[in-house]
Amino acid sequence: MSSIRQLVIPNRLIGLKSGISCTSYIPVRNIYLHKGSRVAGLKRDPKEAFTTYNGYQYELSESNLKPIKEFLTQKYHISDELILQVLTHKSFGNGIKPYNEKLSAMGSKILSLFFTKFVVNKPSNNELAINGKNLDVLGSPMAKELGGRYALGVFAKNHNLNSIMFWKSSSHTVGFLNSGELKVSAQMMYALIGAVTLSHGKLVAEEFIQEKILNSNDTPLEDIASTVVESNIERKRKQKETV
Repeated sequence: MSSIRQLVIPNRLIGLKSGISCTSYIPVRNIYLHKGSRVAGLKRDPKEAFTTYNGYQYELSESNLKPIKEFLTQKYHISDELILQVLTHKSFGNGIKPYNEKLSAMGSKILSLFFTKFVVNKPSNNELAINGKNLDVLGSPMAKELGGRYALGVFAKNHNLNSIMFWKSSSHTVGFLNSGELKVSAQMMYALIGAVTLSHGKLVAEEFIQEKILNSNDTPLEDIASTVVESNIERKRKQKETV
C-alpha cells in the first residue's frame, strides 16, 4: 500500500521589470510515500515507524489502553500518558517516543523487595530461622522465579495484558519466547508496577502486587512460578538421565 501527498508551493510573482504585469502560479508535485517492505529509492511513510507489526497505531486511544485500564481498575488508576509509556519498549520507533525502561527498573526493585518479604515471612520449621523468618529460602528456586521475567511474562500473556505493546522484533513469528515477546512482556509488567509506584507510592504499589498479581483470581503469579520451577526440575532430571 502507499499514500500520495501533495506539496503546494506558495504563489510566486515573476516580472522582468517594473511596469510589466506579473504572472502568479502554484506548482504542485506529488510525493509518493511507500508502505510495506522496504524498496530501494522509495521514501517510506513516516506513520509506518509508529505502527506495530499487527497493525496497532501508536496513539492515546481507548482501544490501546483498555487492557491495562481494566486490569488496574479505578483503585490503581494511572494517567493515560503513563499507560502508553508502560506499553512502549525502547525498540519501538527508534526510541523517539517515551519508553518504559526507567519505570521497569523501578518496578523491578519494588517487586523484588515485595517478594523478599513475602517468602521470608512464610511459616517455617527451619531451626536456623531468625525470629521466625527463614532467610535461607531467599536462594530457593521458587523465591527466584516469583519475581523473575519468565513467570511475569507468562502472567502478562495469560491476562491479555501484552495484547497491545509497542515494540519491535527481528521476527515476530518465531514464538512467544524466541521472538523476545516474553522478555518485553515482563519488562512491561515491571514498568506497570513502577508506574503505580510513581503515581500512588510504595505502600499502594505493594497492595497492587498483592491483590492483582499475587492473589489474582485468574492464574496467580505464585501458581505460574510453581509450574516453572517444577518444569525446570523435570527438565534437569531428564538431562541427567540422558547423560
